[in-house]
Amino acid sequence: MRDDAVRMLSGPNQRAWLMRNTRYNPKTERLLVWNVITWKWCMAGPENILELCPLSVRGFGDPGDIWKDVRAKSNSQLYDPQQRGDAPVHNQEKRREWLRESRRRKCLPERIEIFNVIQGRWVVVTQENLAEHYSRSYWEPIGLRKAWEEIEAGAVADPEAELTLQEHAEFLAEHLFGTRCKSPETPDERISVIAEDFYSAREEQERAPPPPQPLPTSEERLDARMPEVLEIWAASQTGHITSRLVVEGLLQYQWPLSRIHQRAFAQAMQQAGWTSRRNAKMRFWVKND
Repeated sequence: MRDDAVRMLSGPNQRAWLMRNTRYNPKTERLLVWNVITWKWCMAGPENILELCPLSVRGFGDPGDIWKDVRAKSNSQLYDPQQRGDAPVHNQEKRREWLRESRRRKCLPERIEIFNVIQGRWVVVTQENLAEHYSRSYWEPIGLRKAWEEIEAGAVADPEAELTLQEHAEFLAEHLFGTRCKSPETPDERISVIAEDFYSAREEQERAPPPPQPLPTSEERLDARMPEVLEIWAASQTGHITSRLVVEGLLQYQWPLSRIHQRAFAQAMQQAGWTSRRNAKMRFWVKND
């Protein structure tokens, strides 16, 4: 397990990090810092710079002075919403190493702590606040639900172990839209019917399990799951498969979507083998032959 010491980046490494993960516009005096935990560009000021810029980069000091220093050294390149800062996706071995070094269980009171790479300290985590402290680089390939199960157990789970239809849908929603909204209080009976068929199909597959495969990338997993989950779910639908029906009924996400999420959703549907059509009343999706 790691100690509590924070290793500061050298001058050249600090400047390289700021070049990749900051954007500053002198005309508007807007400083944006890439949150390496949540993978989002965030507006930075003296009030939140300690929550965005890692301690290993900024060092200790007054938040106002740190903000001025980061602003002075930051990248003056204009903000591009399509461009990301550091966003590596770690494989199973990296997750196992992280669990060994950066996760611990404490008593009195009983709790689980992980090392927050931005704050440079141990923080208490629950399933509800995990995405705020656990880098997406680790949970991206498996989704937040499975990530929490691994952190609770302190061990890496089988990457394809017993996923229900709801868990598949949750995985798709997280990777398309980010953290999912809470599911509606009233369960959808259609999902329950599909889940029973899905379980029986899974049981047949498990009788002859394939040899272990390397952990695929997030994009490969998304591309592989979307067609199967959509086909199983769509088979129970009686009307047109509209975008809203898929988002609310299958992915259980809030409608309407933002423009960014609309583009991600449309691209995922097309890659899954569906084409957008329109009649006099609505736009809907049809499965390619």
